[in-house]
Amino acid sequence: MTIQEPVIVIDNLYKSYGKVQAVKGISMRVEQGEIFGFLGPNGAGKTTTIRCMLDVIRPTAGTLRVLGLDAQRDKMELHQHIGYQPGDVRLPGQMTGKQIIDYFSRLQGREPVMLNALVERFNVEMKRPLKSYSKGMRQKIGIVLAFMCDPDVLILDEPTSGLDPLQQRAFNEFLLEEQARGKTIFMSSHIMSDVERVCGRVAVIRQGELVTIEEVEKLRQKAGQRVTVEFGDAVSAEELARIPGVSMVTNTNHAYHFNVGGSMDALIKALSRHEVLRLQAEEAPLEEVFLKFYEEPEGEKTSIERAR
Repeated sequence: MTIQEPVIVIDNLYKSYGKVQAVKGISMRVEQGEIFGFLGPNGAGKTTTIRCMLDVIRPTAGTLRVLGLDAQRDKMELHQHIGYQPGDVRLPGQMTGKQIIDYFSRLQGREPVMLNALVERFNVEMKRPLKSYSKGMRQKIGIVLAFMCDPDVLILDEPTSGLDPLQQRAFNEFLLEEQARGKTIFMSSHIMSDVERVCGRVAVIRQGELVTIEEVEKLRQKAGQRVTVEFGDAVSAEELARIPGVSMVTNTNHAYHFNVGGSMDALIKALSRHEVLRLQAEEAPLEEVFLKFYEEPEGEKTSIERAR
């Protein structure tokens, strides 16, 4: 399916439940072939936004288009091109894995061309009743259901929840392969390592409001370096915090730990005035950047980089 506009277009989306505003005027664009991360703490509005995209619930205001089609008016046609994995995969316990897959295949009316490859790749149990499945086993069934008909767009809500680390890595590798095939993937997640591995851009939502949309590489630059220094003379946390680029200073076991954004030149010059017994620097985890977005005090405005 070929379109000229971005694959996913969300404009000024609002969703209220009575007096509670769950989503407050968010706008996003997702381009063809992107793996786009949608992040935020629990209750931020991620799942509500996804349900509006799928027309499971209706927005209070705003427009949503996927593949050039209106999410409400054209939903029957649109759903032929979307694979969806919910955050909590709930399945009828009396059915087996094979039975539920056969059922959804008939319901979708499309050939499950990727079914056998997915079952083999993710070692999906097909014969046991679903009521005996663990959380991870249910998630793997959800992965199969989302991808088996080879859709153009994947909308995934916490897709690796319940998977063990090896399964998470296998799934992330699979996502990158699907991206290379031209698939567009919109993925909510709270597992920062997954986001860092596969997403090109991310949107962060907090209390229903869009905080930022940024490239993951730019977030890495903001995170900078995580530095550990052990001194042989007296140094205060306040002195370190005054060095340009230094933030998040902590002290444990006679060593200081802090982040350095941008150039480390000012830090090196400052350290040269002290006796340094040990110095270690490594790339700071993106989780610290995301948590800063999540925890920003209410009332403090964060600039929003609109989707391109």
